[in-house]
Amino acid sequence: MSKIVRYEFMGSWLFFWALCITVIGIPLGILYLISGMLKVEHEMDDPEQFIAAYRSGRLGHKP
Repeated sequence: MSKIVRYEFMGSWLFFWALCITVIGIPLGILYLISGMLKVEHEMDDPEQFIAAYRSGRLGHKP
């Protein structure tokens, strides 16, 4: 079975951008971004069909 893998940031975007505004905080902001990243894997029979439906807008809408 194939997988769709996506990454989602679970930290605070406000805190991340506040760190990136200062020159000294940029390395800390990058470390915060990496440590707050979550990997989500979804197993699917046909991921290409799912991607095609998602891109065409037919996914998640009921008529």
